[in-house]
Amino acid sequence: MRNKIVAGLFGIFLGGFGIHKFYLGKIVQGIFYILFSWTLIPSFIGFIEGIVYLAMSEASFNQKYNPEMFMKMTARTALTQLSELKDLMDRGIITPSEYEERRERLVQQI
Repeated sequence: MRNKIVAGLFGIFLGGFGIHKFYLGKIVQGIFYILFSWTLIPSFIGFIEGIVYLAMSEASFNQKYNPEMFMKMTARTALTQLSELKDLMDRGIITPSEYEERRERLVQQI
């Protein structure tokens, strides 16, 4: 699992050599950073990218760079919401037809 703080620090301090790209699994981009490191352009871009990674929310970072973790979190959230819906129906707060409608909407979102 990739960590946004590590990626951000790699981008800020070692971005000129593309270390943050290698860390994030973007091997080809990392190679381009190494090839053009003598121009200092990758250093500037890496610094900006490092700040972007640090400013990014955990959910956005995980969605982009840890998709397997994001899917697990989404599935867990959906299961929790389904459980809450079932509880509302069992307590008589929503009708069975409302439960089915909401359940269908939730399943479509996943």
